[in-house]
Amino acid sequence: MRGLAITWMILANNPGDGRYVYAQLRHAAWNGWTATDFVFPMFLFLVGVCVPLAVSRDAALTGGTERFWGKVVKRTLVLFLLGLLENAYLSLSLQNLRIPGVLQRIAVVYLAAVWLHVRLGNRGMTTLIAVVLLGYWLLLAVTPVPGLGRPSLDAAVNLEGWLDQLLLGGHIWKNGTTWDPEGVLSTFPAIVLGLIGVLAGRWLRAGGLRPGRVFVWGLGLHLLGFVWNGWFPINKSLCTSSFVLFVGGAGLMLLAGSYWLMDVRGLLRWARPLVIMGTNPLTLYVVASFLAATMRHITLTDAAGGQIPLQTYLFKILFSGWLPATPASLAWPLAFLLLLFAGAWALYAGRIVIKV
Repeated sequence: MRGLAITWMILANNPGDGRYVYAQLRHAAWNGWTATDFVFPMFLFLVGVCVPLAVSRDAALTGGTERFWGKVVKRTLVLFLLGLLENAYLSLSLQNLRIPGVLQRIAVVYLAAVWLHVRLGNRGMTTLIAVVLLGYWLLLAVTPVPGLGRPSLDAAVNLEGWLDQLLLGGHIWKNGTTWDPEGVLSTFPAIVLGLIGVLAGRWLRAGGLRPGRVFVWGLGLHLLGFVWNGWFPINKSLCTSSFVLFVGGAGLMLLAGSYWLMDVRGLLRWARPLVIMGTNPLTLYVVASFLAATMRHITLTDAAGGQIPLQTYLFKILFSGWLPATPASLAWPLAFLLLLFAGAWALYAGRIVIKV
């Protein structure tokens, strides 16, 4: 599942020409969803799944707690700092440095998931999930946005954006918005995605994962999110409660299906490429991000004497001259993916797992 998520992320983040992209490889403009809107939240769900598989609650609460929490905090800080480095790469400006980001949110969700996994049982965690999702709904639906005088879920003005501006100022996403898709307030429902994963990971660790039952639970959450959409729109940018249930339910169904196919039925060969991609997902994400940014930064002189980014030059040479615009735009990230897969396969063949 991690391999599927990182594969789709690479395809969605690196179009050859941003003007020509298949609809499912774009994010929804505001309310609603596409397949791409599931990808990053699925990472957060999988962070939660992995926590109980790696962390024993009894061991964390007894001997060696200082060493254990030292490792957890170190991993959190390294992830957060990597995210800041990604934001600052080739365009360092402390005045405008974006503080939130993909890796930063993973870091926060990881820390919260570990701490809550150690402290709460299943009933307490389920209660917390319900309280956060209902509270977030009431907060956005009832609380007037300062300066507006009424609640708002519009893209131009919303409580998430107001709080991001108040706490982070200019250190947010630079895309003509007042809010950040990994902003302050939406971090709380994002943590819930990790906690839904924690519950699934506990079932796995206990050997009690019944694929049919988990699939039904996932379908129930997915449908509940879809129904809630009528009052609280499914929206990735705000990470609305309906979106969390919609994506978390899909994660449970996909986990149950994968478990049934691979662990119960023993059908493994079809998934080998995804296993290879999912063994070092953080490494692939960081390499892909820095490599893509480097190719956009390096410029060449074109035939007309102007400056053209290396990525644009290579795209035109390799694909845009003989393919229709949209297939050509997709061919570029497919080639990029093959290059990264070669590196992932070399690490996998050498049994090298790069950990934070």
